[in-house]
Amino acid sequence: MCDMSLLSINNISKSYAAVKVLNGVDLNIMPGDKIALIGDNGAGKTTLLRLIAGSESPDPECGSIQLARGTMVGYLQQQLDHLSANSDFALEDPEITAVEQELLNLQAELGNHTDDLILEELMQKYASAQDHFEALGGFSFRQRLETTLNAFSLDETTIRRPLEYLSGGERMRVALARLLLRSPDLLLLDEPTNHLDQKAIDWLEDYLNKITSAVLFVSHDRAFINQVASKTAELNAGKIRVYAGNYTQYLEQKAFEEKTLERRIDHIEKKLQRQEEITQTMLSHRKIAQYHSSEKKEGRISDELTALRNFKRSSHKRMSFNTAQQPAQTGSRREQTVLEVKDLTVRFAGESDAIFENLSFNLIKGKHLVLVGKNGCGKTTLLKTLMGEIPQNKGTIRTAANLTFAFLGQEAKFDDYEKTVLEQLLFLKSQLTAAEARSELARFGFSGDAVFQKTGSLSGGERSRLFLCALLQDRPDVLFLDEPTNHLDIYSRELLEDALNIFTGTILAVSHDRYFIEHIAEEVWGMFDSGIAVFSNIAEYREAEKEADRKKAEIAKSGLDQELAEKQAGEPAAAELTPEMPQWDKNAICLYPLLTDLKQYPRSRTERRRMVADLNQLLRKVESSLASHQEEKTSLEKNFTRVDSGEIYHDYAELLQIIETEELLYLQLMEVAEDIKS
Repeated sequence: MCDMSLLSINNISKSYAAVKVLNGVDLNIMPGDKIALIGDNGAGKTTLLRLIAGSESPDPECGSIQLARGTMVGYLQQQLDHLSANSDFALEDPEITAVEQELLNLQAELGNHTDDLILEELMQKYASAQDHFEALGGFSFRQRLETTLNAFSLDETTIRRPLEYLSGGERMRVALARLLLRSPDLLLLDEPTNHLDQKAIDWLEDYLNKITSAVLFVSHDRAFINQVASKTAELNAGKIRVYAGNYTQYLEQKAFEEKTLERRIDHIEKKLQRQEEITQTMLSHRKIAQYHSSEKKEGRISDELTALRNFKRSSHKRMSFNTAQQPAQTGSRREQTVLEVKDLTVRFAGESDAIFENLSFNLIKGKHLVLVGKNGCGKTTLLKTLMGEIPQNKGTIRTAANLTFAFLGQEAKFDDYEKTVLEQLLFLKSQLTAAEARSELARFGFSGDAVFQKTGSLSGGERSRLFLCALLQDRPDVLFLDEPTNHLDIYSRELLEDALNIFTGTILAVSHDRYFIEHIAEEVWGMFDSGIAVFSNIAEYREAEKEADRKKAEIAKSGLDQELAEKQAGEPAAAELTPEMPQWDKNAICLYPLLTDLKQYPRSRTERRRMVADLNQLLRKVESSLASHQEEKTSLEKNFTRVDSGEIYHDYAELLQIIETEELLYLQLMEVAEDIKS
C-alpha cells in the first residue's frame, strides 16, 4: 500500500450464495479525497462500504483491504437500527462524557485531600484524563455540537428523546450529526442526504468541502455529488472505474469514452469487412493455405469486434414514451389553458390553520413545471386536491374539456404483489393483448424474463416504472408527479428525465431533486406562505427562500427580544434568584483573560453547556500552571542556602502571591462549576 494512502483495496470479491456482487474490486483512497460511489441499485455499493467498515468480510483468499495505521473510520448506514437507544441524550458522545465525568470526580478528590503524595498521584491522573479529553476533541465538543444541532434543525426536545421514539428522518439526522462530531479520518456515508431538507444539505455540502477527512459516499443526488465529489467511482458488473471530478465531469468523460469506442468499433468493422473480402478472394483463387490463414485472422478480428460491442452494450434499458402514447398537440399551447385555479384553500377538519389558502394559477398545455417548497407546505396536498382526491374548502378548479389526468405518487402501490409484471399490466389495462403489453413493458425496461418477475420482488424504482407504464396507456394530457425520483438510482433518474423531456403533455411535478428540476422544468413554482411565486430555475427559488428565512428570523428575534424585556420588567425578583458570579481578582484576570467572559450564570441549557466547556478549559490551565509553580517553588526553596543574592527571595515572594491567587481562583471556579451542575 502506498505510504500516503488512507485505504487500499486490492482485488476484493464478495459473493452471496451463488451470486457474485463484487468481482476483483480495486480502490485507493488518499487523504482529503471526496469520492462519490455510483451504480445501479443492487450493484454492491452498500456492500463495499460494509466491507471497508468491517461489518462484513470479503470472500476468503481474495485480495485485501488495508487501512493506514491509526485511521479512524466513521460509517453512516442507510438502516439505523444499530443506533444505541440507551442514552438519554442522543447526541452525547459516550466516550467524551465518560472522560468528562472522570475529570469532575478527580476535581472533587483533589479538594478533599491534603497529603502531597496523594495529591501528586491525583494530579497525574487528572493530567492524563485531560490529555485524553483533548485528544477526543472534548474542549470544542460543545461548540461543535451546537453548530451541528442548528444545521440539522435538531432542538433540545428532539435530542433528549430516546432514539426509539424518533422518526426515520430524525434518526438519520441524529446518526449523521453523531458521526460528524467524532471527526473521523475516513467518512463512509450511505445516502447521507436521505431525509435532509435543503438547509441541512447545504450545510453538509459546505462541511464536507471544508474538512480534511477523506469521504467515500454513496448518493443518487447528482447535485450533491457535483458540489462535493473530487472523484466519481462507478461500480458496474462487480468492478470499479474511477473518474476524476464530479458527476458532470464524469458524464463528459463517459461521453468521450463512448465516442472513442464507437470510432474503434467502426474501424474494426471496416477491418473485418476487408478481411472477409480477402478471405473470399483466397478461396476463389483456390489458395487454400492463404485462405485458412485469412480465415483465422478474420475470426480474431470478429472476436475483437464482438468484445467491443458487448462492452458498449448498456445494461440499462431506455424508457420511451412512444408516439402512440403521446397526447395530441393542436394549436398553440400559449392559447390553451388546461387548468385554471382561483382562490384555492384547503383546511383539514379540526385544524385552525389552512394547509394553503387563496392560491391562484393557470396550467398551460404542454408546459413542464416543478413545484418546490419546504416540507409540510402543502405540495402533495395541492396535487391531490387538483386530482379531486382532497376537497377544497374554498375556491374553484376548472379544467378544459375532454382532458385525461394521471397521478404518480411518492410510492407506486399495487393491490396484488403476487402478480408478475406482465400479469399486473394486463390486469390494470385489460384492453391490451399479451403481445401489446410485452411491447409496452419493453419500452419501460422490462424485457425477456423480466416480465415474469413478481411485483413484490421489484425494487422501488422498478415499481415506479411499471406504474408509470400503466398510467400512460390512457394517454394522459396532464401528468402529476409527486417526488418521482424517490427510490430510483441515478441511471433510472436519467431515463425518466429523457422520457419526460419528450412527453408532449402538461407536467406538474413535486420534487426536491435539484438535478431533476434543472433538467425537466421550464419553470419552477415556489410555494411560500404568501402563495406561489414563479422562477426561471431552482437557483432563483433558493435565493428567494433564503431571503424569506432571513426575514422570518429577524421578525422572530425582535419578537423574542420584546417578550424577554417585558418578562424581565414584570418579574424583577426572578433575576435576584440567580446566584452572583464571583468578583474575580484583578491579578487572576491578568493571568487568565478568559475570566472576563464569565460575568453571569447561564440562563439556557445551551449557554450552560458552553460555560461548562469554558470552565473545564480554564480549570485545566489553572491546574497545569499551579503544578508548574509548585515545582518552581520547591526548586527555589532548595536553593535558599546556596544563593547569596536577595533576588531569589523577591522571586519567591512573587511566586507565592501567584500561587495564592491561583489556588483561590481554582476554588472559585470549582464553586461555579458546582452551581451550574446543580
